[in-house]
Amino acid sequence: MSQISKKKLIKVLKGDIEVQPTRESLLDRMAKPVTQEEWLKGYHKWVQDQTLSTPLSEYEAIENIGKKHRKKTNVND
Repeated sequence: MSQISKKKLIKVLKGDIEVQPTRESLLDRMAKPVTQEEWLKGYHKWVQDQTLSTPLSEYEAIENIGKKHRKKTNVND
């Protein structure tokens, strides 16, 4: 296991720094594969994090507030 300073460890735990995977950590992950149940839990958590909490229609309504609607006119009239 590699050594890490206390300051860097605190930053990593807070999420300020992403730790790059090492060869040993990748081999450890491959030695113990993720079960389907664990994978699905992680996937569902990821979907919830990526999904909008507000319905898309509300965002569309906000976007259309400043737009002016043109009145269609017939060229032949």
